[in-house]
Amino acid sequence: MTTFVRVVEAGGLSAAARQLRVSPAAVSRQISTLEAALRTPLLLRTTRRMVVTEIGRRYYERCVRLLREVADAQAIGREDAAEGLLKLSAPVTFGLARVVPQMHPLLSRHPGLRVELRLEDRVIDLALEDADVAIRVGIPLPDSAGLVAHKLQEFRRVLVAAPGYLRKRGEPKTPEALARHDALVFSAGAGDSWALYQGEREARVRINVLFRSNSLHALRELAVSGDGVALLPAWFVREELQARSLRTVLAGWQSEVIAVNAIHRTAHRRAVRVRALIDHLRVAWAAG
Repeated sequence: MTTFVRVVEAGGLSAAARQLRVSPAAVSRQISTLEAALRTPLLLRTTRRMVVTEIGRRYYERCVRLLREVADAQAIGREDAAEGLLKLSAPVTFGLARVVPQMHPLLSRHPGLRVELRLEDRVIDLALEDADVAIRVGIPLPDSAGLVAHKLQEFRRVLVAAPGYLRKRGEPKTPEALARHDALVFSAGAGDSWALYQGEREARVRINVLFRSNSLHALRELAVSGDGVALLPAWFVREELQARSLRTVLAGWQSEVIAVNAIHRTAHRRAVRVRALIDHLRVAWAAG
């Protein structure tokens, strides 16, 4: 099974043989023995290319699951060793900005670990889509006994604008004053209002939407260009605030708390590779 999985992922017998450090003939014999035992072809091979059959694809998917379970079982006696393939799903923007920078230190710490990261702005079904862990940002926790959630961090969105914009339009002194300003709005949020909090005080203010987008990058770029006020995650504008291309508006007023959770199936509760990822992210993000 391991050889077959490696052949499919490598795209050929010779490439798999190099990774396994055996001869192509040895790999070919193993695949032939496997096909004979299953009484069906798994691969269609010619001198130029290799194609995985439909049955081969289904068998591959099952092999991957089984081999990961075997790796988990064998790691029971090595509680600090994370090995095997970890399939991770994360939102696109958050994944690029916060998850990807943590992959190098995670892999360096666990040399036996391999990661497949999928960046996707949708709520996936972990079982159906064969993912080990899903990072979910600002999404209610699932009400399912088959899933386990771990809170990794919390953050808030802050109001920002370019210094040039504030010189031209004036700096709002109260949340209500935002109604006189141009707003750059994340389309997944509230329609034409912002809910802001200062301690126990709450202000829900109407805003004049100049630009709306589902891309945080687009909102940040327009804010830096001086087109309006944006409500953006603090981690997403940290560098711009330090470089003073953006300034905080209404310091002390922020969005509601947004939770970042890692979700995995109950069956993976004891998986060392899953725990290694969650522990690493929690510690790394707690440090900033």
